[in-house]
Amino acid sequence: MRIPSIPLRITLVSLAVTALAISAPALAQATSNSDRLFNSFIEDAVIVDNQWWEGRLEYQDPEFADITVLNGLAAFRPWKRIEVGARVGFGDSDVENSTLDGSGATDLDGWVKYFFGASEEGTEFAVGSVVTLPTGDDSAFLGADAFALSAFGTLRRQFNRVILSAHAGVQFNEDGQIGLVELEGETAPLGGVAVIWPTSDRLSLVGEATLRGERFEGQDSDVRILAGVNWRRFKRGILRGAVAFGLDDGAPDLQVIAGYAANF
Repeated sequence: MRIPSIPLRITLVSLAVTALAISAPALAQATSNSDRLFNSFIEDAVIVDNQWWEGRLEYQDPEFADITVLNGLAAFRPWKRIEVGARVGFGDSDVENSTLDGSGATDLDGWVKYFFGASEEGTEFAVGSVVTLPTGDDSAFLGADAFALSAFGTLRRQFNRVILSAHAGVQFNEDGQIGLVELEGETAPLGGVAVIWPTSDRLSLVGEATLRGERFEGQDSDVRILAGVNWRRFKRGILRGAVAFGLDDGAPDLQVIAGYAANF
């Protein structure tokens, strides 16, 4: 059976999120929303207070390439329990023995997330959807010229001083291409677990493990583990740094993140 097109999926997911939002009970927020995750920032179970602006420099070395990207991320809370945001970057790639390198934009991710709140036991719940627009330069190995839509559910729970987080979802991918190579889109599972350890009022340690199944036919899964730090050095500013390692051929061997976020 043919999977519906991306626009139809966007409509169906939007209707589902709206229905859940209308029927959800009003609950209170429990854990700190200044301790956001890195690779699972969007899929985190909390929402921003009002706004979150972040710039981050990322280095990745997938097989046969070195990629450096300056990413910008903005998230807003237009309504009490809803977060919307966008993420895009400009990068430079160096691909071994290939003309697929150069500079250009990355794909643009836009998302909406509904926060249900916290249960009496302290578990927080949220659902969301992400649309990926193919703004990335596929001739520079910075995009795959393919629309994508994902839907996910996520939760957080605090145990003493440690916060545990988990999410699961699915991503629908249209056909795309990199250079002159045609790619056949697949439906990919998404998932992740994370732990946040606030060691003080200013410093938190973050650990993440994330999975995205093969986005295109013949492509390996993207599995990564990450260790990071959120340092609330300023009143409304957070210094964020992390290192991640790929556990499958679809992930970069190394990922380094250095960023600054303003949360207000």
